[in-house]
Amino acid sequence: MQQEKTTAWETLLMSEYGNTAGLWVQKGDETVCEWYPQGVAPDMAMQVFSVTKSILSLLVGIAIDRGLIRDVEQKVLDFFPTYTVKRGGKTLQQITLRHLLTMTAPYKYQSPPYTRYFSSESWVTTALDLLGGRGEIGAFRYTPLIGPDILSGVLTNATGQSVLQFAQQNLFAPLGIAVEQNIVFQTKEEQLRLMKNHRSPGWVADPQG
Repeated sequence: MQQEKTTAWETLLMSEYGNTAGLWVQKGDETVCEWYPQGVAPDMAMQVFSVTKSILSLLVGIAIDRGLIRDVEQKVLDFFPTYTVKRGGKTLQQITLRHLLTMTAPYKYQSPPYTRYFSSESWVTTALDLLGGRGEIGAFRYTPLIGPDILSGVLTNATGQSVLQFAQQNLFAPLGIAVEQNIVFQTKEEQLRLMKNHRSPGWVADPQG
């Protein structure tokens, strides 16, 4: 419900959170407020970038509720029985889903090796190769991309579906969100074009889906 006069919270959002595309607050069946300050309409598709981590967290919770995943204390490697742990990879064997969900897992890299990651056949396997190392399990380390995507592999192996299929059935469709297809990069240029086009609808996936 677009308000005619600017309220205090609208002023706050515009001054301190200028990249806000829309705000929708619902309590029960009642819409408390609906606000789109930048000409964005509620039926527009747009890039959500790191919000994807929250979507993956929701999907893990749904999988637990469905009995497809036992709980967040399960070891990550429980879901990748064919993955070969590199020599000396004892840290990796102790990492749980909780560590991935809370970004308290260590990684072997200082700077994210995105070229190696995006050019690999399987982003999940590459991320597993980078997980662990000598870092401390339980210490927070923000991981924007490499790492959280391991949860995609967990969900695929736990549900027997692609992440998009599982999300469509259990999250997107019930919320009226239309995500029709995977988007797979073939080149670096395609990736950069997608990053700049905030209206490209789809779920970005690696060559494995």
